[in-house]
Amino acid sequence: MLASALFGLTPLLAAPAAAAASTAVVGDLPKASPANAAEFRRQADALYRLKEDAFARGDADTVVDRFYARDAIAFGPEGTPSIGRDAFREEYRKVVQIANVKVEPFANHVGQDAAWEWVNFHGFPKDKSQKPFTFIMIFVFAKKDGQWVSGGDAYTVGAFPKAD
Repeated sequence: MLASALFGLTPLLAAPAAAAASTAVVGDLPKASPANAAEFRRQADALYRLKEDAFARGDADTVVDRFYARDAIAFGPEGTPSIGRDAFREEYRKVVQIANVKVEPFANHVGQDAAWEWVNFHGFPKDKSQKPFTFIMIFVFAKKDGQWVSGGDAYTVGAFPKAD
């Protein structure tokens, strides 16, 4: 359906044209309750420390099994997705050998059961002849049984500016 719509063979949806004509301005995202935002921060920071510690030990299994949901999806600048823990495990077994990492939160949105967080993902190569690097990364999270878990991420080379 998408391909035919792109080539003008069928209309994709009539409603978006009407919506595009609207003059409504979208404002800020709704804020989470202070308690939910604080609990997200506590759990996300613990997950980031878990990930950092696992990288330092070269432990791909901890990253894959305790940070990411079973059906998580990730992709980087090349656009090739990794889908599910088996694909993540294959990738992480390589990358935990390459660098230690530090996750620096930049901005987030926390809802009742879903959240996302933009971070600077700093890499410090274990081979000291290599230079450190940083990715701009977004993690998506969902809450299940009171626990936040990552449903995946996307990243590219770059860095958010330092907070004032």
